[in-house]
Amino acid sequence: MAAPATTRVGAILAVADVERSVAFYRDRLGFELEASYDDPPYATLALAGTRLSLAEQGHAADDRPGVLMIAPEDGSRIQIALVLEVSDCARAYEELGAGGVEFLAKPFSPPWGGARCFAVDPDGYLVELEQPA
Repeated sequence: MAAPATTRVGAILAVADVERSVAFYRDRLGFELEASYDDPPYATLALAGTRLSLAEQGHAADDRPGVLMIAPEDGSRIQIALVLEVSDCARAYEELGAGGVEFLAKPFSPPWGGARCFAVDPDGYLVELEQPA
């Protein structure tokens, strides 16, 4: 069986407030807003060839029967982390932190090289800033 011809990869996050999350990803992390909708609230953003969609939590959809998407209730139990590869983790940490982005800790250099740190978005999702080795 052949794999489908994929043109772009992305993710959908359930969020409490689409406008607030759009502001975070667009204004703080540099995503470009591609589209937004009101009923139900939904937005699609893009960065570096990937797509990030933000869906207001709790809305049923005909094409995913029985599944409600809900933002994390407990920030210490996250099932997904977004990864943004950056050229200078320390600089990104300083600039974003100065702009009000919350981080869990300062950049860390793992044994395999490079550097990384984790920011927290308005709903508690982790955004890893990763500088490759």
